[in-house]
This record gives sequence, structure tokens and C-alpha cells, in this order.
Amino acid sequence: MSEGMREAELRKYCKCSICGKKIGEAGMLLFWRVRIERFGVDLGAVQRQDGLAAMLNGHAALARVMGPDEEMAKAVMEPVTLAVCETCACQKDMSVALMAQHDGVPQ
Repeated sequence: MSEGMREAELRKYCKCSICGKKIGEAGMLLFWRVRIERFGVDLGAVQRQDGLAAMLNGHAALARVMGPDEEMAKAVMEPVTLAVCETCACQKDMSVALMAQHDGVPQ
């Protein structure tokens, strides 16, 4: 479990990043702090690693030790940290991609 928040940090999360309402306005003093990161798989790196495993008769564990330990996925956007009220968090039509479009909380 993460540590709690002191006043200065809590003030950054006083409004929901989705609906803009103050946290607790819906009657619950609970909220979610959501960090969204998006990655893309580096197909070239995956193919190189797979090729090394094939050269080693399919020994993926050996290829992992002997290979260059490349990044297999790279960040394609800056992380977004959101404050999400209970009401918005429970909406069934709220997707991660939709959440990521919101500005988030200034860091």
C-alpha cells in the first residue's frame, strides 16, 4: 500500500480530472489516483531476441541471458496522473484511452 498524502499533495487531487467536480461532492470522500502510461512493442527488438532464441535451439531463457537485454517496448506518450472521483471511476463506459485524453494533475 502506498503512503498517505499530506495537505500539499492532496490539494493537487482536490478535483476529479474527468468531471471537474470536487472530490467528495458526490458524498464519498474516496478517490482514485490513476497513472496512465502507453507503450508500443518494438517489433525489431522482439524479432532479434526471437532470432537469438531460434539460433540457440529454442532456449528462450538462454537467449535472455546471452542477449543484449534491449527494451522490448517503448513509451509512446508522457505518463498522465489523474484524480478520479468514485462516480467517474464506476462508470462502465469509462475506458483507459478516454481517461488518458484528460489533462491530468499538474506535477
